Amino acid sequence: MAVPTSVRLSDELNEKLTLWTSSHNISKSEFIAQVLAEKLEDLYDIQEADLAMQEWLDNGQETYSHDEMMKRYG
Repeated sequence: MAVPTSVRLSDELNEKLTLWTSSHNISKSEFIAQVLAEKLEDLYDIQEADLAMQEWLDNGQETYSHDEMMKRYG
């Protein structure tokens, strides 16, 4: 079930949104919902990666910088 939500956009952002959605034959609502879903998924993935990295470090595992790896393995 879809729940209506309102969003306030600047005139400039609304114009860009209108141009993009018109040229791609998609409604503003559908586009905003897709972009928001992607952003939330990305944020969740980052959070999970951060938690996994912290667990890795908490368990005494080591990490190496890119420069350190280049020195070791060229």
